[in-house]
Amino acid sequence: MSSAGHHDTVLAHILTQEHNSLPSFLNAVFGFLSRHCPLIPFREEMYGSAHISGEHLISQSYCKWRQKYLDDKASQSLLPERCKEEDVPVALSEEVVISHNRLNGSHAVSTGTADTASGGSTASYPNSSGPYSKSRKHDSNFDTTNGAVRDSYAWTQTIEDMEVRVTVPDNVLRGKQVRVILQASFIEVGVQEPGLVWHTLLKGKLIHNIKAEESLWSLLPGEHISIHLEKSEECWWDRLMSSEDPIDLKKISAERDYATLPQEERQKIQQLVWNKQQQDQGKPTTDQLKMESVLRKAWNIEGSPFQGKPYDPSLINFTAGGSFGKG
Repeated sequence: MSSAGHHDTVLAHILTQEHNSLPSFLNAVFGFLSRHCPLIPFREEMYGSAHISGEHLISQSYCKWRQKYLDDKASQSLLPERCKEEDVPVALSEEVVISHNRLNGSHAVSTGTADTASGGSTASYPNSSGPYSKSRKHDSNFDTTNGAVRDSYAWTQTIEDMEVRVTVPDNVLRGKQVRVILQASFIEVGVQEPGLVWHTLLKGKLIHNIKAEESLWSLLPGEHISIHLEKSEECWWDRLMSSEDPIDLKKISAERDYATLPQEERQKIQQLVWNKQQQDQGKPTTDQLKMESVLRKAWNIEGSPFQGKPYDPSLINFTAGGSFGKG
């Protein structure tokens, strides 16, 4: 068994015990890590505040194996189908000539300046019937409410990250046909043409900086490249690259996922929700409970108007602001 799969027997057994449920299987794995992992630094990476977050580690591993799966699937689709000899028609001379002309036409490209990243060259096809036609539409399921759709790509965002989707030709089926360069303030995306030359699909200076080491990309063969960019600072971008026209930030959905909020803000929201539930049920809120605690402690101290009397909060009128007065 290969080194990549030497745990397959154990993992397959766990998956079977979890009734082949992927969520249950992942829950078992992460539960094990939280309870039994002996390496404290690893725990900090997964659940603490290490330099690289646990979410990034998970995404990195997921993208690695997803890309391998897609590459393997693409390789299988490229294998020639076996057929019986008698099923193959006799080729006509005219067909050979036409095929030859098409092959020549597919290489009729004009080369541009050298690509500094790979040593390749950019190329432009002479007509819209070539593999890099811009007539291809973006996936309508890709929500660009917080972004924009451009000629060869589309993007959207949350306050923490960016998602960029770059359309690729049908013949881009493997990860090695893709070149993605991500730097703090720069992005470049290219694909390999027939003939080993590179075609640049996206290139430019980002409007704000990103965390390049925490950014990821993956390929959906023949469809698009998905690029996840981690923002260096939490803010809303009005464009992806400085060369773009800006979008109107007043029209975006400037909402934030509850899970991404800081702990203090989540606690405040939880308290507001709890107080609303208490009010709806006619029960004291957090502030009222605090005031009652103060009142109980001060009830019988020297100088209190209630000194020597049994504690009776009904004698006090609590107000909505948390203050109180004598009833």
